[in-house]
Amino acid sequence: MPGTVLDAWTARKIGLPAGAFLRREDIERYQLAMLRRTLQTAKENSPFYAKRLLGLDIERDINCFEDLQRIPFTTEADLRNSGLSMLCVPQRDISRIVTLHTSGSAGNPKRIYFTEEDQELTIDFFHHGMRIMVDESDLLLILLPCERPGSVGDLLRRGLARGGTASVPYGPVSREDASADAAVLSLIRARGVSAVVGGPVETARLARSAPDCAAHIKSVLLSTEYVSDENRKTIETCWECKVFEHYGTTESGLGGAMACHVREGYHPREADLLFEIIEPESGRALPCGAWGEVVFTTLTRRAMPFIRYRIGDRGRWRPDPCGCGSALKRLDRIGKRAAIKNRPAAPRAETETKP
Repeated sequence: MPGTVLDAWTARKIGLPAGAFLRREDIERYQLAMLRRTLQTAKENSPFYAKRLLGLDIERDINCFEDLQRIPFTTEADLRNSGLSMLCVPQRDISRIVTLHTSGSAGNPKRIYFTEEDQELTIDFFHHGMRIMVDESDLLLILLPCERPGSVGDLLRRGLARGGTASVPYGPVSREDASADAAVLSLIRARGVSAVVGGPVETARLARSAPDCAAHIKSVLLSTEYVSDENRKTIETCWECKVFEHYGTTESGLGGAMACHVREGYHPREADLLFEIIEPESGRALPCGAWGEVVFTTLTRRAMPFIRYRIGDRGRWRPDPCGCGSALKRLDRIGKRAAIKNRPAAPRAETETKP
């Protein structure tokens, strides 16, 4: 069966029979049904969306993806100013609140709310998505925030454990203190770390400092921000390993899209997220292959659904079929940081856990 491990996972999530071949039409039929359900749930349970979707007859007006144009966008300003009123569950059901203070931003911080079920979706995605680059024989070093329950590194650790992959939750490497690199590199050598997940700048610096670690490391996953060709090539050359990339934001549930073994773009978690590419000025949908702004809608989130949320990132759908044979769409590598308007830097996140 062609495709990535995400194809088999997606097939199960959308309810196909065991062993069924995932087809594009199956995905889109499921997404349209889940879109309608999400809209109805949000309209009935969220004061913000009840007002935003006033006058929209979901049964009558939403019958194909072109009908998305009838639905208003949600923005970062909405999240900052009306976050609590976006909730679709009582606050007692919230198990995790992530507060984002982005450098240079004024006004209210962004607060994203999750139920335990919402976080389970991310753990499940990490469990299956990471099988593209690691297995039971690996030891993976996590250079992401992981000290608190429910942080991205903690969710990754839990997902890896389900697949039998051991991990070392270490935490972010300081960008300002290169002397801290010695402790990380010593750990890699002493423990025989075979895979690393971290930010592109910090991981590239580690690779330049210790090319001898190529004897241990076979794969690296880069996340949290734009990955430059220079940093990617530095890691591949110094550590003689495969470099994979992940795309996601806190708003998307920390997991958004994952590279396959071809490593040219990312396959989205289409059972949980519906992505669009729009023309930034007019808001109109763009055809496959055209560069524009990335917009997403959550399809399975309970606490705080995002409906046509404008991330501000620059992206496009790859027009050529992926060499892995996946039925999942493929996002091209996200554009340079200079083109990114709204996306927060993950290491700056202040996290609160409900008692």
